[in-house]
Amino acid sequence: VEDDLENNRLEQALSECERAIQLKPDFAIAYHYRGKIYAEMGQPENALVNYQKAIELDPEFQDAWENMLSVELELEEKFEESTAKHHLDQAIEYINNDEPEKAFAECEAAKPYLPGIAIAYNYLGLILQTLNQLELAIDSYRKAIQLNPRFYAARSNLASARVSWEEEQYHLFSNLSPIDTEETGVEFDESKIPESDEPLPQWLYMDEKAFLLVGWPGHRTRQGRSGYDPLESDFELARMEGVMIHLLLARKFRTRNPIYLLLMAFVGVVYFFFGILPFMVGDLSGIFAGITSIPYSMIGLLLLVNVYLSLQFKKPAEYEENGYPFF
Repeated sequence: VEDDLENNRLEQALSECERAIQLKPDFAIAYHYRGKIYAEMGQPENALVNYQKAIELDPEFQDAWENMLSVELELEEKFEESTAKHHLDQAIEYINNDEPEKAFAECEAAKPYLPGIAIAYNYLGLILQTLNQLELAIDSYRKAIQLNPRFYAARSNLASARVSWEEEQYHLFSNLSPIDTEETGVEFDESKIPESDEPLPQWLYMDEKAFLLVGWPGHRTRQGRSGYDPLESDFELARMEGVMIHLLLARKFRTRNPIYLLLMAFVGVVYFFFGILPFMVGDLSGIFAGITSIPYSMIGLLLLVNVYLSLQFKKPAEYEENGYPFF
């Protein structure tokens, strides 16, 4: 084949490649040579398809990568003047003019003319994502990655679109009450999910805030997270501490559970005196230690206040049936 190429016997070289591919369909070199032949014939689209196939069979085929990128560059220059690019540019104009329906129609009109290059499908994906057509945008980014696995811009955009899609699913399904479902008409039947080794989508059973908000209980244990990220663990701890301090200040950290009341009283007394005792030393070091311990005294005092209020007042009626031990 190489000898035929050097002597410009393209048809004979192409026949040799076809024969080699028939005998061995997973022969990456044959696809690479067929791509070179089509490039010499002035058929860059066919050349690109064969280079992509060679890379699919052998991802480390450096010559195929170089030739594919060279042909892609040629097709990108043609794409700039193509009908598909004109439709996509017009879609952006419609988006800027707040006419999403017309923009989507232009995207649909561009699809039949899109060349088989990653940049074209990535461009289409960006426009579809702007139109909030997330599933179609994800499909476009996947196509771009399929055409060029090293096109990292498409991979980044795909990740962004998937996050947006997940957020949309949480917003739609995670917090719907039966009344909301009747009013919006949004329903989801879990029995229709096909059996798979993949875990169920978390928006079926996980609170929206737990997925979206760093520090919310459950955020660091959602799918794709190990639960050992120290920053996310710290965020979650800080949020829980903040919730408890807020309840203490609002005098709503109350309970009727006697065990909890005893623990609160014990911790309150310990914290209160831990903050006061340093002042009893009488020297400068004691005063300094006492000033730094004031927060402990405040927390202890607030715990004792909430214990006192818990003993004085009954649990409000609106909290009787919610199952929460604190109110």
